[in-house]
Amino acid sequence: MAAPVPQHVAPPFAGLPQDLARRLLVGGYGPGLAQARDAALAAGPRHAALADALARGVFEGAPFWPEAAALVLSRDAARPLLPPPLAASARAVAAAAQAPAPDPYFDRLAARRDIAKMLSYLLSRHEKAPQDPLPLYRLSVFAPMALGPGGAGGELFARVRDVFAGLAGVLAPLGALTAAACDLLAGRAAAARDACLALLPAFPACAARQLLAEALLRLGDRDGAVAALAAVVAARPWDALALCRLHDLATGADAARAPLPGALAVLLYSYNNARLLDATLAALAETDGAFAPAGGGPLFFALDNGSGDETAAVLAGWRERLGGRLRVVGLPVNIGAPAARNWLASLPEVRAREFVAYLDDDALAPPDWPGRLGAAVAAHPGAGVWGCRIVGRDAPAFVQCADSHLIPTPRPGDGFGRAFDLASPWLVTPDFGQYGLMRPCATVTGCCHLFRADVLSETGDFDIRFSPTQYDDLDHDLRLLLAGKVPVCQGHLAVVHAKATGGAALPGGANYALGFANQFKLHHKYDDAAIDRAATVAFAALADDAVAKRRRLVEMGLLKAGGEGGRGC
Repeated sequence: MAAPVPQHVAPPFAGLPQDLARRLLVGGYGPGLAQARDAALAAGPRHAALADALARGVFEGAPFWPEAAALVLSRDAARPLLPPPLAASARAVAAAAQAPAPDPYFDRLAARRDIAKMLSYLLSRHEKAPQDPLPLYRLSVFAPMALGPGGAGGELFARVRDVFAGLAGVLAPLGALTAAACDLLAGRAAAARDACLALLPAFPACAARQLLAEALLRLGDRDGAVAALAAVVAARPWDALALCRLHDLATGADAARAPLPGALAVLLYSYNNARLLDATLAALAETDGAFAPAGGGPLFFALDNGSGDETAAVLAGWRERLGGRLRVVGLPVNIGAPAARNWLASLPEVRAREFVAYLDDDALAPPDWPGRLGAAVAAHPGAGVWGCRIVGRDAPAFVQCADSHLIPTPRPGDGFGRAFDLASPWLVTPDFGQYGLMRPCATVTGCCHLFRADVLSETGDFDIRFSPTQYDDLDHDLRLLLAGKVPVCQGHLAVVHAKATGGAALPGGANYALGFANQFKLHHKYDDAAIDRAATVAFAALADDAVAKRRRLVEMGLLKAGGEGGRGC
């Protein structure tokens, strides 16, 4: 039997099996909550009420997912937990839960990530079979990818939104909820607010309230947003993400900025990426120095990693414009990302500064980025590293990277296999604002992260075994955890990643073999006991953070003491 989680964990996590408690602390929505639901189901009859609530939560977060609808109906049959109209909607969706017929054309489009053709095809499928939930589910998943300059365009997205808004019969409420989500993603906050208010009396109340909270916040009604989120957390005390989001809105942490308490060095390294490096430096040139005033303001250091393109000219131009604020290191060969990080960190001028920030050469930071990280330092002064939320320029509706959490996966006796998984709650659903939160985690992305210089020095160099790139930052965070230093994600800082990510690491991609090899190195660098220690440190910090936030919300009168109960809105 799994060991229960320590009793200092916030209700209702206390006394739960460890895997379930950890999954709940990570949190998630829609498919991202399915592993917590499954852990509750595996925990047995004692946790049946929690399993019911999580099954309903998964369904509300992905109302056209046939498997989620079928599972929540099976729970509802044993103990009613859905209002009759919502149960009727779930039955209509669950009709498609059987294995779908092969669709090689759609599979080929998906493999190429051809969002425009995928959506057009799904729209034609829906027109031929309006009551088939499977095309609707796929439309709900892929439509947000049509937003942004790299997507399929606003016209297709609008057509998808209108499909959901026009659904009739038992699917109408689920369609209205999905259309409201589309409105919020497209910036039509007033339309989303009105739709959610209409949905509150009867249909997925928690999902609608959460969308309502984000719509109200965008419309300037912070008190209304806080009240809506407080109702969600009261009804779903297991929703750790909503708890953290409520805390940050209620306390103003979402808008907080503070000067860094020490001089800042900003480090970049680049290889054959002149165009995007130029954009990155243009963004950094707008940095608000008031948030990094010590030492005469931030100093920028750029390493040209043996580039053969126009990188040297770009750096020369910016050195002329920025004067003494930019220092340039030119190398004749590409020494890889870990060694470039180490080279920059070893420079005497960098070592003399109290804080060191690394940014990728395609990361577009807003002017107040040091102030956002300064607020995270003020809130979590003992953290090992402070990261942020990374948003893709070509897919702004989705988070590329934010807080990730370490789930050990003990290996068989031969010692091969993966040592852990990374739970990333933002991975499978679009970001309506719900992932804008600050909390401890196991690792943050190296695309933009901040260290105290002394901690960086004490932890040691980035491991050159992960050259030329990939996973050196994750390895460094594991070493921080083993030293008792926990990363913190400042999700209220959004940095735009100008380059698309992920495709080159897929099978057949240019970086697939490299990524596979470096993953293998990483998973075999540490034994299972070390991974378990690192995860325990990270989850203890996350649990303590949840306890403190719940306590503060109780003191503010937004939550009742205890926090037990709640089977879903």
